[in-house]
Amino acid sequence: MARIVFALVVFVVLLLPHQSMAQKQSYDLWLQGVASEAIAKGIHPAVVNSALSGIVFDERVVGLDRRQPENTIKFSTYSKNVLHPLRVKRGSALLKKHEVLLKEISDFYGVPSSIIVALWGIESNFGNSTGNFNLINSLATLAYEGRRAAFFRNELIFALGILDSEHMAPDSLEGSWAGAMGQCQFMPSVYTKYAIDHDQDGRKDIWGNTEDVLASIANYLVAEGWQRNLTWGREVKLTRSIPSSAIGLDKIHSLKHWQNLGVRAKNGSPLPIKSLQASLIRLDGTNGRSFLVYDNFRALMRWNRSTYFATTVGLLADKIK
Repeated sequence: MARIVFALVVFVVLLLPHQSMAQKQSYDLWLQGVASEAIAKGIHPAVVNSALSGIVFDERVVGLDRRQPENTIKFSTYSKNVLHPLRVKRGSALLKKHEVLLKEISDFYGVPSSIIVALWGIESNFGNSTGNFNLINSLATLAYEGRRAAFFRNELIFALGILDSEHMAPDSLEGSWAGAMGQCQFMPSVYTKYAIDHDQDGRKDIWGNTEDVLASIANYLVAEGWQRNLTWGREVKLTRSIPSSAIGLDKIHSLKHWQNLGVRAKNGSPLPIKSLQASLIRLDGTNGRSFLVYDNFRALMRWNRSTYFATTVGLLADKIK
C-alpha cells in the first residue's frame, strides 16, 4: 500500500508541471487572438506586441474578483464610511484651492463644482488611491478567466488603444485590479469616450493632471444626462405611511404629488413650489432615510448603478459645498 501511495504522489508531482505548461500555452494562444483582434482594429502591432509580451495570468486578480462581498451593508454604515469628516474637510479645502479652475469647468459643463469634487473624493480619495495593478495584466486575466469574459476583453482592447493613442509605456498604465484607471477611476472604454485634455497639452491625463481629471468627470456626467441648474435630490421626511409600491426610481411624479402624499422637507417644512419631477427612494427599509431624487440622480446612477453610491455623492457634495 505504501508503494502505491508513493507512486501516486510521484505521478501527481510529475504531472503538475505539464498541466501548468498546458495552461500557459492555452493563455498564450488566447493572447495571440487578442493581439490579432487589436491589430485588426487599427492599433499599431508594435504597441500590441510590447503590451502583451511578458504578461502572466494573475491569480491575485481572480481571487479579488471572487471575494467581492455581497451587498448586505446597510446605507447607514456605507454612508458613515464614505462621508467621513476627514473626507468632507479635505473636499472643502480642495473646493477652495481649485475654485477658479472648478468655476471654469462648472460654467462650461453645467455641473456644480461640489459634485465634481465629491466624485473625485469618493472614487480615488482625491487622487490618493488610484490602484497599482498593471492594467493590461489585470484585464487580460479577467477576460481569460471567463466570469465576464466579453466585457473585460472589450476593455482590454480599449486599454491597448489608449497605450497607442496616448503614447504610454505598458507598465505605466496602472489602476485597480478590476481595470478602473486614474483619479476618476474610468474604465478604458469610458476613458476613450469621455476623458478630456482640458489644458490642451496633447494628453488626456486622468492620472496626474488635475485639470484633465476634473473636466473629465464633468464631461462624463453631461454625456450621461446631467442637467444644468438642477440639483440631485434632497432628504425628506414622511409624515404618513406611503406604500412600498409607490416608492422607487420608476415612480416619477411632481413635487405637488409628493406633497399631497405627506412628503415634507427634512425639517418638516413644505416642499418647494417648483415644476420638478421626482422619485421617492427609501434606504434601509421602512426605518431608513428617505430621499426625493431628480433626473440628475439618474446621471449619477449611470456612473455607478448603486443608489447608495449616487446618494452619498449628493450628500458629500452638499457637505463640502
